[in-house]
Amino acid sequence: MAPNIKILISCHKDTGYIKSDIWQPIQLGSENAAVQLPNMLHDNVGENISKLNPMYCELTAQYWAWKNLDADYYGFCHYRRYFSFADEHYLEDAYGNVVEKYLDDSTINKYKLDDETVQQTVEKYDVITTTRKNLHKMPGRFKSVSDQYERAPLLHGKDLQVMLEIIDEKYPEYSKAAHKHCDGNVTSFCNMYILKKEIFFDYCQWMFGVLEEFCKRVDMSCYSTEALRTPGHLSERLFGIYYLHLLENNPNLRTKELQCVFYENTEKHEVLLPAFEHNSIPVVFAANNSFIPMFATCLQSVLDHVSDAYNYDLVLLQSDVSDENKRKLLDMVKGYKNVSLRLFDAASLLQNYDLKANAHISVETYYRFLIQAVLPKYDKILYLDCDLIANADVAELYNTDVEGYMLAAARDPDFLGQINGANRSTRLYCEKDFKMKNPYNYFQAGVLLFNENEMRKAYSLDQWLTFASQPYKYNDQDVLNLYCEGRVKYLDMAWNMITDCDHTRVSQVIVHAPAVIQAEYKKAHAAPKLIHYAGFMKPWHRPTEDYAHKFWEVARRTPYYEELLFRLMDGVSYWTVYENNKRFGIRRLTEKMKRGVRKVGDKLFPKGTARREKLKVLLKRG
Repeated sequence: MAPNIKILISCHKDTGYIKSDIWQPIQLGSENAAVQLPNMLHDNVGENISKLNPMYCELTAQYWAWKNLDADYYGFCHYRRYFSFADEHYLEDAYGNVVEKYLDDSTINKYKLDDETVQQTVEKYDVITTTRKNLHKMPGRFKSVSDQYERAPLLHGKDLQVMLEIIDEKYPEYSKAAHKHCDGNVTSFCNMYILKKEIFFDYCQWMFGVLEEFCKRVDMSCYSTEALRTPGHLSERLFGIYYLHLLENNPNLRTKELQCVFYENTEKHEVLLPAFEHNSIPVVFAANNSFIPMFATCLQSVLDHVSDAYNYDLVLLQSDVSDENKRKLLDMVKGYKNVSLRLFDAASLLQNYDLKANAHISVETYYRFLIQAVLPKYDKILYLDCDLIANADVAELYNTDVEGYMLAAARDPDFLGQINGANRSTRLYCEKDFKMKNPYNYFQAGVLLFNENEMRKAYSLDQWLTFASQPYKYNDQDVLNLYCEGRVKYLDMAWNMITDCDHTRVSQVIVHAPAVIQAEYKKAHAAPKLIHYAGFMKPWHRPTEDYAHKFWEVARRTPYYEELLFRLMDGVSYWTVYENNKRFGIRRLTEKMKRGVRKVGDKLFPKGTARREKLKVLLKRG
């Protein structure tokens, strides 16, 4: 009969975790928590020390398991730290961790965390723990376990000595192992282990006994938050002592050490269901943390035109937005009963694909391919780039009939101007590499109304991302044009009016486009519904850009106005160099800079002075 193995995953927040019979999440400090996390065990049920979690840390889960859980093997890990059951040995960081960005199916498979592999491994041993660390080789180059504890900046070195005194007095059979371990340079961290039942019970009896006595002897009332965690810190040393004692007194003990895998991101990646039951207008955006001020401006412009007749289900696909920025964004929609804003961490869905960013295009541009998987219950979804301003209600655009089409989009007058004479390389690209049947139907992908039923039927998410992994001149925009060709409904260009970037796009590029496209663009430019600042020069780089006044009118009413003004200083530097490059050329600009340096040098080191001669000597040596 297979042994009953339980490995508890210590959690303090709602997070992603392995779902199986063996791996069991448990909420730490449930007694003091504001919310009882769903679908988890809780450490405040039955006999427990949950209220002591601020001091005992993950030990409250171990105490709960000792008193309430029936198993043959008891294991413990963290929501961001797991064992590796793989046969391969993986590269570790300076602290002895294998580092992975995401906990997902691919890494679960990589480190063999399935129940079958775990069971086959665990039943062969009495004790499994993470690989013990050599403190001589870790950052800090500590002499010993005691040296490391005494040098910990927020702990009190004397506490380790109190622990040793307790062992000497009350558990003398462990004294030899205790002093040998603390004087040695090899130890274990993180309280991660899997123990056979009788060993686990014996360890708990001893370890909690030592800590209970410690708490009686040491006044921690004035300790800092980190120092209050001293019982938890001491327990890591206690396990090292107990493990050493077992090894030295049980020659037949079966043990194994596994690598520890640290996951940087364990956020949940469940699909998003509609935020409203009826009359929904789902709109998806994509941005990283550095682009949030611009997204906030776009968001505000959308909010300025919402209608009471609809519910607006807004989703931002992102990967690194800070908690502070999340709060600010959510505060922006608080006063709207018919608006929902959700942020979805999308980066892990792209990690197995070779997707390239270039120039002013970031990797977030590929997030639009994820929409069909992230929001599976919607048949039609509007996607908007974040570098645009809404000048009308997006519900009007959403209500466009796309039955029988894969998507709706507006033709790209810039691209059509390029292939019609403005850019020879783009024309050659279309002739030789980009196999679109009619490139004059090329659309701009900053505004897309997806018929998701047709998108899903045409290609799977994996297929879309595989297509996008190939080299294209205009990234995912080329992919969409190529694989949706013949099934595109063309929108009025007013719904994606790309601005006259650098005030040269019209005169140097769009002027080459077919006459009908020029006429359509001129009409759209006069009365745009969505103003798209597509291109390298943006309003936050230079406030004299085409339609920049519209951007700044909206930006003033966001929480990011001052930040945008601050960023504008970088933009001023950016476009000043750009203007000088156009006017003088790189060579003349360099000469101008040299003259400026010489002028400053002449003031600081006047001709004929001793210090000027010393400077000449130093420069020659350099």
